[in-house]
Amino acid sequence: MNLIYKKVEEKDTEQLFKLIDTVLGSLESEEYFIPYEQWELDSMFDEKNYAPLYGAYDGEKLVGMAQLYVSQNMLADFKKEFELENYEVCELGGNLVLPEYRGNGITTKLQTIELELARKLGFDYIISMAHPNNIGSCKTLERVGLEFVKETRLSNGFLRKLYMLKLK
Repeated sequence: MNLIYKKVEEKDTEQLFKLIDTVLGSLESEEYFIPYEQWELDSMFDEKNYAPLYGAYDGEKLVGMAQLYVSQNMLADFKKEFELENYEVCELGGNLVLPEYRGNGITTKLQTIELELARKLGFDYIISMAHPNNIGSCKTLERVGLEFVKETRLSNGFLRKLYMLKLK
């Protein structure tokens, strides 16, 4: 498999939303992914105020995605949860891979790209979270260098393992 990793472009919007629908519809548990709010879906290509979006492509087909959430306002609750209110923080998230492409290291590669971007953008910390039973996601976060902090129930009611990495 010869995949290409690059920014997702607006011309791929239809593929992007199809990927989101397919993956979220095929999850082992709905608890594994905190649902997008409409404003997030509307902001998919706003990389300054929301999240740079990278994808894995098999030819022209978008088969995986990852986002680096950069909005400090959006991350305010999470910064508090991690006790990082006085730092510039970003979050690895929005990691979705089509079921038939899982197990090929796509999420690891996408997260590595986003991690390097976080360093380039000068963030102090990068955080992420995963449902405790989503073993694959937890292992991937550790594989790219994030360290387990704690398990908690977020203010939105979702149970999560929290991970963090100091970038500078």
